[in-house]
Amino acid sequence: MIPRSALLALAMVAVATPAMAEKIAPATKAFPYLEKFLKAPAADRSRLRLGYTLTRDGKPLSNLKAALVEANGVRTPLPVNDAGGFERLPTLAQLEAGARLSLDLPADAKVGSVMSFSTQLKPAADYQVAELAATVKQAGALIGKVAGPAAMLAPKMTGVTFTKAQSGVAIFPNGSTQPLPTMQDTPYFRPDDFKGAVRVKLTKSPTKVGFYAKKK
Repeated sequence: MIPRSALLALAMVAVATPAMAEKIAPATKAFPYLEKFLKAPAADRSRLRLGYTLTRDGKPLSNLKAALVEANGVRTPLPVNDAGGFERLPTLAQLEAGARLSLDLPADAKVGSVMSFSTQLKPAADYQVAELAATVKQAGALIGKVAGPAAMLAPKMTGVTFTKAQSGVAIFPNGSTQPLPTMQDTPYFRPDDFKGAVRVKLTKSPTKVGFYAKKK
């Protein structure tokens, strides 16, 4: 028999530590445009990556416990890194089957989702211009297809950025070079600004290769 004092202690713990409510949302709403992105032919998105970051009050929700709940009740963990970004995303089949996103947060918590569009280019100190130009071209074409009527409002990717690469040059067939423009310590390359260039050489490998969306 459990002593009366022990029963009282258990009751106090139960009152003091209520279960955390679960916040549920349709995966298609939590990951906007992901379904359209995945429906595009693989060859049309081979150079691109779509990412999502959860935010609350404008700040990333880091290391949050999240899971994908399918119609049959199966739960698949969706790890969230220390920057609030999902390390794995739902598949097209899961989205089409009506899977939902479960977050270890109160049901009334206001959570936002920030979408990011990036390249599949790996950090390196040297790139072929043809590869960079093909990546920019594919991004422009796919955004137009995925965004549909909203394409006019979507950012226009005109080049690539090399985060923390310090500086770089575009190299031409005759060996001549032209410095890349930079934003702080992030140089960027716009194919239209370096007609005839064949390579891009950076001072150091970037931490990330993203897209440049400004005209100039």
